[in-house]
Amino acid sequence: MSSIQNFVRSPKLQYLCVFLVGVILRGIPELLVSHYPVGYETITYYAPTMMSFYGHNLIDVFAGTFKSGPIFYVLMWLALKVSNADTFLILKVTGPLLYGCLAVSFLFFMKRGLKLNKKMAIVATLLLLFQVATLRESWDRFRNVLGLIFVFPTLTALKSESKFKWPLVTGFALLTALSREYIAIFLFATVLGFVFLEGKNRVESLAALTPALAVFAIMFFPRQSWFSHVPGNEYFWTITDVTSIFLVCFLPILPFVVKGFRRDKLFNPMLGLLLLGSFSVIASPWLGIPYYQRWIVLLVFPFIVYTLWGLERLQLFNKGSSRKLMAVLLIFLVSGVGYSSGAFSYIALPNSWIPTNMVQSSIGWHQIKDVKGVLMWLDENAVQNSSILTEEKFFGWTLLYLERANDDINAIVYSANSQPTMALEKALRDDFSCIYLIWHTNLALDNFQKIYSQNGISIFQYNL
Repeated sequence: MSSIQNFVRSPKLQYLCVFLVGVILRGIPELLVSHYPVGYETITYYAPTMMSFYGHNLIDVFAGTFKSGPIFYVLMWLALKVSNADTFLILKVTGPLLYGCLAVSFLFFMKRGLKLNKKMAIVATLLLLFQVATLRESWDRFRNVLGLIFVFPTLTALKSESKFKWPLVTGFALLTALSREYIAIFLFATVLGFVFLEGKNRVESLAALTPALAVFAIMFFPRQSWFSHVPGNEYFWTITDVTSIFLVCFLPILPFVVKGFRRDKLFNPMLGLLLLGSFSVIASPWLGIPYYQRWIVLLVFPFIVYTLWGLERLQLFNKGSSRKLMAVLLIFLVSGVGYSSGAFSYIALPNSWIPTNMVQSSIGWHQIKDVKGVLMWLDENAVQNSSILTEEKFFGWTLLYLERANDDINAIVYSANSQPTMALEKALRDDFSCIYLIWHTNLALDNFQKIYSQNGISIFQYNL
């Protein structure tokens, strides 16, 4: 009995509780959808990559996925090896577990890094878990979430006085870089900005980050494009998209963020990088930082801390304000559950990054049977030495259900929401015997003829 009482009073219970909240909240859409994992990248990239692991050892997997963030894929290889479970099942379990671990990592940082009391640390963590931005990140950006799990112990070690401080910074920073390269940029900017403003430990910090910086350099270089260029005819759409994503993610907490904003040597460099990545494409459309959508979503981390400080300034952590604080938490809980379950959502503004809810994949659930049907037909009827052009949302399904894909039918992927022009040009240059395209049945594209349909999905053939 005494051991149970000790556990209830110990910090372990706090970590267990936030872990379970994260697992349950992120697990809701997985429970609502049978067999297939939710998310865009889960089917588009993760599942086909994992299915290619069979027959490969750990070194093969690490080397083959090094440029993409090998830690995640190594963990998936181990999960397949140990459990012998279905790839889809492993991915369905992975999303909730990563979200729970992110909750534990963030709570640890709140308590040990920022030295917050138990109540404020738990409130901050719960607020983070309930945000649309964080849930969206966990929807299919598994490598990002894994990298973020390592970011917060790195920052905690940085602010500690432990004799193992610098080895811990080195180790966790290296794990961050090996998880996702642009999460490593997020960490580097925060750490180096912090020590610069602090005016001490600059050499030690740079030395501690050197292994991670070296790994990052190998992963990141060479890149075809360092900057994002927005054509003039897309500039207004880009402004609208940036604004929509920002408002969808942060409008509910923005008043608290403004109220709680203050100068801070750790969070100001973090905020500066994220604002630059989010809005540089508007200020400089010809020389902007690529992937503004990703940087906008990461703003949730400094914003939650500012939100916490805002609630503190509003005196919601005082004894007489417990009901008000609970009301705030309840509102965000309901919003998070609604978004996770698809029961309701306030995501009304059209945008390129935030789905209306989490009970979605790269294609509609009702389309899966038809996509599989046309791919199975093509598998039996396609000529040898041919290619299939596949938009990103169909790419994973093509690799999974077209058995001849990348054998004697070369799958050529092109970007989401774009025309297959460049993919077609590549196929023509490579001199394939036949060029196919998978798309919606109502397609009207020059020189493409429909040759097989199953309800709303069709296979088209290019007239050579």
